[in-house]
Amino acid sequence: MKKYDVLVVGGGHAGVEASCASARLGCQTLLVTFSQDNLGKLSCNPSIGGLGKGHIVREIDALDGVMARAVDEAGIHFRVLNRSKGYAVQGPRAQLDRNLYQKAIQKHVAQQKNLTVLEDEVIDILLEDKKVVGIQTKKQGTILAKSVVLTTGTFLRGLMHVGEEKTVGGRIGEKEAVKLSEGLENLGIQLVRLKTGTPARLRKSSLNFDVCEIQPSDENPEPFSYLTKEITNPQVDCYLTETHEAIHEMIRNNSERAPLYNGQIASTGPRYCPSIEDKVMRFKHHQKHTVFLEPEGLNSDLVYPNGISTSLPKDIQEKMIHSIKGCENAEIVQYGYAIEYDAIDPRMLKPTLEAKDFEGLFFAGQINGTSGYEEAGGQGLIAGLNAGLKAQGKESFILSRTQGYIGVLIDDITTLGVDEPYRMFTSRAEYRLYLRADNADQRLTPFGIRLKCVSQERKEAFLEKQDALVHAKEMLQSKRHNGKSFWEHLKNPQMDSTDLGVQIDESIRKQIVIEAKYEGYIHREQADIAKYEKDLAKKIPLDFDYKKISGLTNEVQQKLEKTRPSTLAQAKRIQGMTPVAIITLMKKI
Repeated sequence: MKKYDVLVVGGGHAGVEASCASARLGCQTLLVTFSQDNLGKLSCNPSIGGLGKGHIVREIDALDGVMARAVDEAGIHFRVLNRSKGYAVQGPRAQLDRNLYQKAIQKHVAQQKNLTVLEDEVIDILLEDKKVVGIQTKKQGTILAKSVVLTTGTFLRGLMHVGEEKTVGGRIGEKEAVKLSEGLENLGIQLVRLKTGTPARLRKSSLNFDVCEIQPSDENPEPFSYLTKEITNPQVDCYLTETHEAIHEMIRNNSERAPLYNGQIASTGPRYCPSIEDKVMRFKHHQKHTVFLEPEGLNSDLVYPNGISTSLPKDIQEKMIHSIKGCENAEIVQYGYAIEYDAIDPRMLKPTLEAKDFEGLFFAGQINGTSGYEEAGGQGLIAGLNAGLKAQGKESFILSRTQGYIGVLIDDITTLGVDEPYRMFTSRAEYRLYLRADNADQRLTPFGIRLKCVSQERKEAFLEKQDALVHAKEMLQSKRHNGKSFWEHLKNPQMDSTDLGVQIDESIRKQIVIEAKYEGYIHREQADIAKYEKDLAKKIPLDFDYKKISGLTNEVQQKLEKTRPSTLAQAKRIQGMTPVAIITLMKKI
């Protein structure tokens, strides 16, 4: 019976990043998935990135994950969002060719050393004395491992809704996973039901783009990966149209047929990516909602109408879509649907994404209550690294909220839990002036070099870039004009390095300009980060008995016992923790 270092269950975005990350550490890794052909499948929208989300993808890339490189290989429409605002809140986004993205992911998985893919269904997790020892699969039976990572997406007891129609499955055309849900419940893990959804798919040739607003790609597409020199795919346009009050009235008049409002769906959906019926019912003062018509590929005749995710009955979907400008004659290739699925309470996890009560068992992605490809990929990366480090008997890797958006994400869900699918925004990061998309490699690649999870190519490229940045800064600081160094002049919001007549390589110029303009703000933010990290250094044992601390109210004790924070910093972020409770706790740990 073969034994692996790490077993990863599920081949979605989290599973791909987790398995590749542990394999990059040198761990013998097995990725178990229903279908190897579906690796890299974009289940919902054919795009990656955006505000906060684009930051996560850059961070995945900085630690040598595969998502950013696949985006650059498959991207057909690149835009930097919020370009008119500060660099800290700008986010790269790319529209993808679905087929090219799948091929890119499958290529990276196939080329990854130490990684094997198995098509099978996992029906149980095997433990001895609350320590993971392997998995039980439907075909292969028992497979042993030192660590297991669960990345099941929407497949755990997945149930899809289109009006009154209900179909079991993890997504259209694919079966759900029931046995694994039962296995987790048998371990005493409490599962919750969450919901997400997707819009219809439309025939591109049946749409009238002439009456829609054009949305072109950026003139000079900005790659996601720090290793990509340029984007070579042809770039295509997207188009904007909108709903109107007559459509909203039709939806309101048919709310009794909407699974989300007639009691058919009882689970909670994502607040920040609501269905069109949710938008209409919750935001009655909005007379229109934007619909983005996004092509699904260079050679595809499908369009994704972003903004009208729905589980309305088919006849209502048809009336709604045919009432949208440009879609009057739209051919619906696939109807929109909602899907309910099982997830865990992420407060049962350590910041490493290992279960607090089950050694060697890690969780990543939508099973942790998050939404989005990017959030899943970021968690998969951290879970895979820590599963591999666990298998090797090495110290775990924790990315704090002061170091990356992935750290913000993990700290938020493991400290506060979720009552709806979690989505990343720049507003969730207190230190966003430092945690920019442009400097993710400077923040995180040194960790990757230390962990030995990045390639020699990435290491050399990073060190070369660092040398160039240091040289450019020294040059700007040494040259003076009107009593100031060129570096000080560069802090003027109206100036960049070209205004100073200084020759700086184009690949370095933007970075050095940003660093100069943000230097003062970053110094102030670093002081706040230092205070936070002091609290981060104050560890709390997982088995700490809060009932023995006199002075804590029963409510505070219950909150601490539910979350079992690993540090004082995490304890401070628990909702309902008072200053008095924090001071009392500090005296006892």
